[in-house]
Amino acid sequence: MSTTTLRLPEPLKQRIAELAEQSGQTAHAFMVEALQEKADEAEWRMDLQNEAHARDRAIDADGSVLEWHEMRTWIQARAEGRRLNPPQPRRLSAPAVHEPPPSRRRAKP
Repeated sequence: MSTTTLRLPEPLKQRIAELAEQSGQTAHAFMVEALQEKADEAEWRMDLQNEAHARDRAIDADGSVLEWHEMRTWIQARAEGRRLNPPQPRRLSAPAVHEPPPSRRRAKP
């Protein structure tokens, strides 16, 4: 395991120490767990964004979409045990231009 030095503001360091003690962990274990959770969350968000961009490109490529209200009606009917024909894809009138959203970085306090 490698060593990394973090320079923490004193108030944050104190919060971590208090929370770690309350949870029965060392400050080190608390920070490692917090960093792992943050990394997992960041990977999940990136995967979600990549999937959304891939789907946008697929829509742009062939223009086929399902109307949400038709899909919702179909899902509701299935959940209630009713049989409906599944909604049919429709073509968009013109491909939309999709660009990735701007970065959402937090402003430093």
